[in-house]
Amino acid sequence: MWDLNRLRVWRAVAATGSVVAAAKSLNYTPATVSQHITTLQKAVGAPLYRHSGRGIEITDLGRRLADDSAEVFTAVGRLDDLVESFRNVSRPRLRIAAFTSFNARLLPGIIETVARDHPHLRFDIQLNEPAKNRRGHCLIEIRAEVPQDGEIHLPEMTRIPLFDDAYRVVVPADHRFTGRETVPFIELEAEHWVDYDMWAGPSSKVVDHACAAAGFERRSFAACEDDFAALALVASSLGVTVLPRLSTVQLPPGLVAVDLTDPVPKRRVVMHVREKDAHLPHVRAFVAATESAVRTHLTTP
Repeated sequence: MWDLNRLRVWRAVAATGSVVAAAKSLNYTPATVSQHITTLQKAVGAPLYRHSGRGIEITDLGRRLADDSAEVFTAVGRLDDLVESFRNVSRPRLRIAAFTSFNARLLPGIIETVARDHPHLRFDIQLNEPAKNRRGHCLIEIRAEVPQDGEIHLPEMTRIPLFDDAYRVVVPADHRFTGRETVPFIELEAEHWVDYDMWAGPSSKVVDHACAAAGFERRSFAACEDDFAALALVASSLGVTVLPRLSTVQLPPGLVAVDLTDPVPKRRVVMHVREKDAHLPHVRAFVAATESAVRTHLTTP
C-alpha cells in the first residue's frame, strides 16, 4: 500500500499546510501534488484531509501519518548509505548537514582542505534548518543551539561546541543606525522587522529571548526561510533584520551591519560527529579542518 514518493509528497503537504506550498518545495505542479495525495487517501481508506475554503485541513490521522513516517525515511536513508557503501567501496562518502550561513561562508574552505588529502571523497551537503529539511543519516551535523535552552545531544553522535555567534542588525546604508558602533537592542522596537527564520528554529528563538530581555515584541513586516531573502528585502528599504555575524560576513552592496548591545543575542554553533565513524581518516580530517576554519573566522574582523 505504501508508495514512498506519495508519502513524501504527503509529508510536504502536512508540513506546509498547503498543496501549493508543497508543490513549490518539491518542484511539482499543484495538480501533481493533488493527484498524489488523493491517491494516497484512497489507498489508506480514511480521510487524511478535508477541503476547507480554498485550502485543506489536515485530519488527526493525516497528521499522525506525516509525523510517524519520519522514521521510515530515516530507515530508507540508512539503506541508501548501506548500498552506496558497497557500490562505491573505493570512493568514501561524507554526508554533511548544516544551516545556510555555515554552508555558504565556512564550508567551502573546509571542503577544500579535506579534499586536498582525500581527492576521491564525495561530499553530500544537506540543509538541516528548518528541521523539516532533514533527510537521511549524516556523519556530520552542524547545528545552532539556543544557549539559554541548554545543550542538545544527538543519539550516537559526539557533540563538539565550535563558537558563539553574536547577532547584528542589518540596515540600508542610509538608515539612522549607519555609522554607529553599537545599537542598544531596545532601539529596534520601533523598526519594521524582516525575520529570516520563519519556522521558529533556534536562530529565531535567540532573537525572541533578546526581545523579551529588552521588554518588547518585534513587529514583523515579513518572514523568510533564509538570510538571502531577508537581506534582499532590507536592501529594498522595507525593514531591518537581525542576523548572526556569520550571515553578515559578505553583505550585498548598500547594506551595513551594526553590533547590538543590551543584550547581545548569541547562538551557539555545535558540530555533531557520528561516533561509529569518528575514527575514519576523512571524518577526522573534516573535524580538524572545521576547527581550524572556526579559529580563523573568530580572528577575522
